[in-house]
Amino acid sequence: MPRDRLTPYPWHMATITLDIQSELPKAIRWTDTMTKQLPFAISQALNSTAFDARTSINASTRQYFDNPTRFIQNAYRVEKSTKRTLTAILFPEAKRQPYLLRNITGGQRGTKPFEAKLIAASSGAIQSGAKLVPVGLKRNAQGNVSLATLKRITRQIGPTGRNSVFIGTPKGGNRSPGVYQRVGQKLRPLFVSLPSATYRPIFPVQQIGTKVAERRFGGYLRSSLEKALASAR
Repeated sequence: MPRDRLTPYPWHMATITLDIQSELPKAIRWTDTMTKQLPFAISQALNSTAFDARTSINASTRQYFDNPTRFIQNAYRVEKSTKRTLTAILFPEAKRQPYLLRNITGGQRGTKPFEAKLIAASSGAIQSGAKLVPVGLKRNAQGNVSLATLKRITRQIGPTGRNSVFIGTPKGGNRSPGVYQRVGQKLRPLFVSLPSATYRPIFPVQQIGTKVAERRFGGYLRSSLEKALASAR
């Protein structure tokens, strides 16, 4: 009795034949092309990711700092990757780094340029490395004493004279070493000297950059590979 041809049997299986030999040359050429283009594609993806991270980190200064100046908001730069280095470096510009470093790492902050100048003018009355904290001076929106005010104070440093500036420890009482202005018979404090100033880390640069890299790099790499392969055809 003939079997029903539509009745399924466990041994009935489809057989598929592939002629992979004819496809091998094409696959090899595609693989070779991808291998050659991969360093360039990775480099392009790294650079795009680094510039995105720079934008994000610079913008984040407004979140983590109190009224940051443009000087701080535009602090970061990118050293671009090449297909030989495959490394993109994101870093704060050298002249801006001292204002950011301790906010990133925490610890003792360095001496600011104006502090070094006033301490040098004290002829040893204020210990080297001390920090000068403004007292009663008008500050700008970023909480800093303006450059014009600092220049005026520097010009007025002298042993005598109306509104002249005295740097050291006033005689009598328990007044701290610092920078004082002579107003009549009195000394008005401008800066008080402290042995150190400690910062706690408040600016999570690495976390911000890492999040951007995790979100963006894969997409940029795929796009760069597609463009590189298309241009190589």
